Amino acid sequence: MPNRARTSELALVIGFLAVIAAVPVTQTCLELARHERVQFTDVFRYRPSAKNLRQFEHTLEEKSWFQQKLRPEVQRLFFATLRDPGSKGVLGRDRWLFYRPDLRYLVEPDRPDADAADSKWAETSANRTERENVLRAIVRFRDQLKERGIVLVVMPVPGKPSVYPDLVTRREIGKQQQFRSPTLGLLGDLRRKGVTTVDLFAAFRDARSEAGSGGANVPLYLAQDTHWTPFGAQLAAQIVANQLREMNLAPAERKEFRTQLVGVTRWGDILDMMQIPGARDAFLPQHVVCEQVLDPALGLLVPSASDRPGTYRYPGQKAPVLVLGDSFCRIYQYPEPQSLGEIPASIAGTSKEESGTKRLLPGSAGFISHLALALKSPVDAIVSDGGASTDVRRKLSTNPEILEGKKVVVWEFIERDIALGREGWEDVPLPAKLD
Repeated sequence: MPNRARTSELALVIGFLAVIAAVPVTQTCLELARHERVQFTDVFRYRPSAKNLRQFEHTLEEKSWFQQKLRPEVQRLFFATLRDPGSKGVLGRDRWLFYRPDLRYLVEPDRPDADAADSKWAETSANRTERENVLRAIVRFRDQLKERGIVLVVMPVPGKPSVYPDLVTRREIGKQQQFRSPTLGLLGDLRRKGVTTVDLFAAFRDARSEAGSGGANVPLYLAQDTHWTPFGAQLAAQIVANQLREMNLAPAERKEFRTQLVGVTRWGDILDMMQIPGARDAFLPQHVVCEQVLDPALGLLVPSASDRPGTYRYPGQKAPVLVLGDSFCRIYQYPEPQSLGEIPASIAGTSKEESGTKRLLPGSAGFISHLALALKSPVDAIVSDGGASTDVRRKLSTNPEILEGKKVVVWEFIERDIALGREGWEDVPLPAKLD
């Protein structure tokens, strides 16, 4: 009997190892049969830094045959039977979906950051926490702009679970006004360093409180998306404009805009990130009404074909305000993947920004346009989806023209990037002054 038990255990171990080995062996055989480069050899091609290893892992996952063929069917089964939305999503109350990294940030807001920055402008981050590195990068950027006579205004955007914790779990029902995001600690640190900040957390909490007291119950975030609703974007723009006026930083010159209402039917980006076949069948699309902002002579405030990618410069005028931001600035404003929504055919057919994969949904109705509307002044912008921590400043560093004539830079980023940003928080030099 002992020999038979040991034989069974050995068979299980061998079977387990065979299952594990089958994945890389099968993948390698497929790549050789297709005359492709064997992906696992990339680990020997590049310096073994944390950034390169993360990229290696991402590439392996992206190219995996098992990932492409088998995983979607397993996910479909789990979602149909267990309502498991996979590694990217969390199913909350009232069929709201939440982005798992947003929740992870609330649980792990500040960790030791031992990654060495790749930029020659950055000091090593060893022995500092992620929040300390973020604080240092923001203060450094503030000082760089101050040397040019430009004021930096920092605006972290609350993640959806920070505003709606009661829709994540029943345990937070009735306690949502008491919930404190860890980002409030960073805001306090920045204020003590003399950095001008915008507290959307208090503003959004007050907006929810007013709705609960009989005010208009308009949600601030989309139900199956990571981003805010048109109302949330407009509210943020109005708060920034009011703060600039209180600080005597609002532009003196006035420009009139006109507006029009446009309805948009949207699918959430979390549904796309889940990558579960048929997941949309379990949810209804969300219809939202956007207030589109238009220049009476120029029309929509969207980039032209001649603008640099991710950059908008107000035509014909020097805008005194520059916005740096991520997809919270892009949504409703610039072209988005066509899979995310639909607009009325009468408007969709007339858009000059249509392409094979992207369309305006509806365009010129996001935070950037509404900040221009609230200030009654042109606004320039540099936007990078998921890249507000460093990528927008890299783009700025190669674009000296857009910084000329600026009085204020509004820097928007989603709060999860404080700890989970894909690029870290490097120091980036400003562009050289133009003669």
